[in-house]
Amino acid sequence: MLCPCFCSKSGTNNSYDAAVTPIVREQQNSALKDDDTRIPLTQKQKYVLTKNWKGIDREVSAAGVEMFLKMLSLHPEYYKMFPFHGIATSTEEKQRMDECLRAHGESVMKFIGQVISDYFSNIGNAEKFFELINQNGRQHAHKKFFKPELFWVMEEPFLYSVKLILGERYTDNMHSIYKKVIAIILSELEKGCASELSGRQMIDE
Repeated sequence: MLCPCFCSKSGTNNSYDAAVTPIVREQQNSALKDDDTRIPLTQKQKYVLTKNWKGIDREVSAAGVEMFLKMLSLHPEYYKMFPFHGIATSTEEKQRMDECLRAHGESVMKFIGQVISDYFSNIGNAEKFFELINQNGRQHAHKKFFKPELFWVMEEPFLYSVKLILGERYTDNMHSIYKKVIAIILSELEKGCASELSGRQMIDE
Protein backbone atom coordinates (compact mmCIF):
# COMPACT_ATOMS: atom_id res chain seq x y z
CA MET A 1 0.00 0.00 0.00
CA LEU A 2 1.39 3.36 -0.99
CA CYS A 3 1.78 6.24 1.39
CA PRO A 4 -0.90 8.93 0.80
CA CYS A 5 1.85 11.54 0.53
CA PHE A 6 3.62 9.54 -2.14
CA CYS A 7 0.36 9.03 -4.02
CA SER A 8 -0.36 12.73 -3.88
CA LYS A 9 3.11 13.60 -5.08
CA SER A 10 2.98 11.02 -7.83
CA GLY A 11 -0.44 12.18 -8.91
CA THR A 12 0.73 15.76 -9.03
CA ASN A 13 3.66 14.83 -11.22
CA ASN A 14 1.51 12.86 -13.60
CA SER A 15 -1.07 15.60 -13.97
CA TYR A 16 1.72 18.13 -14.44
CA ASP A 17 3.32 16.04 -17.17
CA ALA A 18 -0.01 15.58 -18.90
CA ALA A 19 -0.68 19.32 -18.84
CA VAL A 20 2.77 20.40 -20.00
CA THR A 21 3.40 17.84 -22.73
CA PRO A 22 1.07 19.44 -25.33
CA ILE A 23 2.67 22.84 -24.69
CA VAL A 24 6.16 21.45 -25.07
CA ARG A 25 5.10 19.62 -28.21
CA GLU A 26 3.61 22.83 -29.62
CA GLN A 27 6.83 24.73 -28.89
CA GLN A 28 8.88 22.01 -30.57
CA ASN A 29 6.63 22.06 -33.62
CA SER A 30 6.89 25.84 -33.75
CA ALA A 31 10.68 25.64 -33.64
CA LEU A 32 10.66 23.14 -36.49
CA LYS A 33 8.49 25.47 -38.57
CA ASP A 34 11.05 28.23 -38.08
CA ASP A 35 13.87 26.05 -39.42
CA ASP A 36 13.48 27.26 -43.00
CA THR A 37 15.61 25.35 -45.50
CA ARG A 38 16.44 28.65 -47.21
CA ILE A 39 18.49 29.55 -44.13
CA PRO A 40 21.03 26.70 -43.78
CA LEU A 41 22.15 27.43 -40.23
CA THR A 42 21.84 25.26 -37.14
CA GLN A 43 20.21 26.60 -33.98
CA LYS A 44 23.66 26.83 -32.41
CA GLN A 45 25.01 28.85 -35.35
CA LYS A 46 22.04 31.23 -35.12
CA TYR A 47 22.67 31.72 -31.41
CA VAL A 48 26.39 32.33 -31.92
CA LEU A 49 25.65 34.79 -34.72
CA THR A 50 23.36 36.98 -32.61
CA LYS A 51 25.92 37.06 -29.80
CA ASN A 52 28.82 37.79 -32.16
CA TRP A 53 26.93 40.57 -33.98
CA LYS A 54 26.82 42.60 -30.77
CA GLY A 55 30.48 43.36 -31.39
CA ILE A 56 29.53 44.94 -34.73
CA ASP A 57 26.52 46.70 -33.26
CA ARG A 58 28.75 48.53 -30.80
CA GLU A 59 30.84 49.93 -33.67
CA VAL A 60 28.19 49.97 -36.37
CA SER A 61 29.26 53.31 -37.87
CA ALA A 62 32.91 52.30 -38.21
CA ALA A 63 31.88 48.94 -39.66
CA GLY A 64 29.73 50.64 -42.29
CA VAL A 65 32.47 53.08 -43.26
CA GLU A 66 35.08 50.33 -43.63
CA MET A 67 32.70 48.26 -45.74
CA PHE A 68 31.96 51.07 -48.19
CA LEU A 69 35.55 52.29 -48.38
CA LYS A 70 36.67 48.76 -49.20
CA MET A 71 34.01 48.37 -51.88
CA LEU A 72 34.77 51.76 -53.43
CA SER A 73 38.50 51.09 -53.42
CA LEU A 74 37.75 48.05 -55.57
CA HIS A 75 35.07 49.79 -57.67
CA PRO A 76 35.69 53.57 -57.70
CA GLU A 77 33.33 53.85 -60.67
CA TYR A 78 30.42 53.33 -58.26
CA TYR A 79 31.00 56.59 -56.39
CA LYS A 80 28.55 58.23 -58.80
CA MET A 81 25.68 56.26 -57.27
CA PHE A 82 26.09 57.73 -53.80
CA PRO A 83 25.36 61.17 -52.34
CA PHE A 84 28.93 61.30 -51.00
CA HIS A 85 30.45 60.99 -54.49
CA GLY A 86 32.29 64.26 -53.88
CA ILE A 87 34.84 62.52 -51.64
CA ALA A 88 36.05 60.23 -54.44
CA THR A 89 39.35 62.09 -54.77
CA SER A 90 39.76 62.92 -51.07
CA THR A 91 42.34 61.30 -48.85
CA GLU A 92 41.28 58.14 -47.03
CA GLU A 93 41.41 60.01 -43.73
CA LYS A 94 38.97 62.66 -44.98
CA GLN A 95 36.73 59.99 -46.47
CA ARG A 96 36.46 58.25 -43.10
CA MET A 97 35.41 61.52 -41.49
CA ASP A 98 32.76 62.34 -44.09
CA GLU A 99 29.40 62.57 -42.32
CA CYS A 100 27.39 61.51 -45.36
CA LEU A 101 29.45 58.35 -45.84
CA ARG A 102 29.30 57.54 -42.14
CA ALA A 103 25.53 57.98 -42.06
CA HIS A 104 25.03 55.79 -45.12
CA GLY A 105 27.38 53.08 -43.91
CA GLU A 106 25.75 53.06 -40.49
CA SER A 107 22.29 52.82 -42.05
CA VAL A 108 23.24 49.79 -44.15
CA MET A 109 24.91 47.99 -41.26
CA LYS A 110 21.94 48.71 -38.99
CA PHE A 111 19.64 47.23 -41.62
CA ILE A 112 21.71 44.03 -41.70
CA GLY A 113 21.70 44.03 -37.91
CA GLN A 114 17.92 44.42 -37.86
CA VAL A 115 17.53 41.48 -40.23
CA ILE A 116 19.80 39.33 -38.08
CA SER A 117 18.15 40.41 -34.83
CA ASP A 118 14.56 40.01 -36.03
CA TYR A 119 14.96 36.50 -37.38
CA PHE A 120 17.84 34.89 -35.52
CA SER A 121 17.11 36.40 -32.11
CA ASN A 122 13.58 37.71 -31.70
CA ILE A 123 10.83 36.92 -34.20
CA GLY A 124 12.09 33.75 -35.82
CA ASN A 125 9.69 34.18 -38.74
CA ALA A 126 11.38 33.31 -42.03
CA GLU A 127 8.70 34.93 -44.17
CA LYS A 128 9.10 38.27 -42.41
CA PHE A 129 12.87 37.88 -42.69
CA PHE A 130 12.74 37.53 -46.48
CA GLU A 131 9.97 40.10 -46.85
CA LEU A 132 12.05 42.74 -45.07
CA ILE A 133 15.06 42.09 -47.30
CA ASN A 134 13.01 41.85 -50.48
CA GLN A 135 11.34 45.18 -49.76
CA ASN A 136 14.72 46.85 -49.34
CA GLY A 137 15.82 45.38 -52.66
CA ARG A 138 12.74 46.81 -54.36
CA GLN A 139 13.58 50.26 -53.05
CA HIS A 140 17.01 50.07 -54.70
CA ALA A 141 15.33 49.59 -58.08
CA HIS A 142 14.47 53.29 -57.99
CA LYS A 143 18.06 54.41 -57.49
CA LYS A 144 19.85 55.93 -60.47
CA PHE A 145 22.45 53.71 -62.18
CA PHE A 146 21.61 50.77 -59.91
CA LYS A 147 21.33 47.20 -61.20
CA PRO A 148 20.26 44.11 -59.20
CA GLU A 149 23.57 42.29 -59.63
CA LEU A 150 25.46 45.18 -58.04
CA PHE A 151 24.44 43.99 -54.59
CA TRP A 152 27.08 41.27 -54.85
CA VAL A 153 29.97 43.75 -54.92
CA MET A 154 29.25 44.19 -51.19
CA GLU A 155 29.89 40.56 -50.25
CA GLU A 156 33.66 40.66 -49.78
CA PRO A 157 33.72 44.23 -48.37
CA PHE A 158 31.13 43.15 -45.78
CA LEU A 159 33.21 40.17 -44.69
CA TYR A 160 36.34 42.34 -44.68
CA SER A 161 34.69 44.93 -42.45
CA VAL A 162 33.25 42.41 -40.00
CA LYS A 163 36.63 40.70 -39.69
CA LEU A 164 38.37 44.04 -39.17
CA ILE A 165 35.99 45.13 -36.42
CA LEU A 166 35.76 41.80 -34.59
CA GLY A 167 39.45 40.93 -34.69
CA GLU A 168 40.13 37.67 -32.82
CA ARG A 169 36.39 37.10 -32.40
CA TYR A 170 36.19 36.53 -36.17
CA THR A 171 37.03 32.83 -36.22
CA ASP A 172 36.87 30.41 -39.14
CA ASN A 173 33.49 29.28 -37.83
CA MET A 174 32.19 32.86 -37.76
CA HIS A 175 33.53 33.45 -41.27
CA SER A 176 31.51 30.47 -42.48
CA ILE A 177 28.37 31.73 -40.74
CA TYR A 178 28.70 35.33 -41.96
CA LYS A 179 29.43 34.15 -45.49
CA LYS A 180 26.20 32.14 -45.54
CA VAL A 181 24.15 34.95 -44.03
CA ILE A 182 25.39 37.72 -46.32
CA ALA A 183 24.86 35.46 -49.36
CA ILE A 184 21.24 34.89 -48.30
CA ILE A 185 20.68 38.62 -47.77
CA LEU A 186 22.31 39.71 -51.04
CA SER A 187 20.47 37.05 -53.02
CA GLU A 188 17.10 38.21 -51.71
CA LEU A 189 18.00 41.87 -52.25
CA GLU A 190 18.86 41.04 -55.85
CA LYS A 191 15.54 39.21 -56.33
CA GLY A 192 13.56 42.10 -54.89
CA CYS A 193 15.31 44.68 -57.05
CA ALA A 194 14.98 42.57 -60.22
CA SER A 195 11.30 41.97 -59.53
CA GLU A 196 10.61 45.68 -59.09
CA LEU A 197 12.50 46.58 -62.27
CA SER A 198 10.62 43.89 -64.19
CA GLY A 199 7.30 45.24 -62.96
CA ARG A 200 8.21 48.79 -63.97
CA GLN A 201 9.28 47.60 -67.41
CA MET A 202 5.95 45.84 -67.96
CA ILE A 203 4.09 49.03 -67.02
CA ASP A 204 6.21 51.12 -69.40
CA GLU A 205 5.49 48.72 -72.24
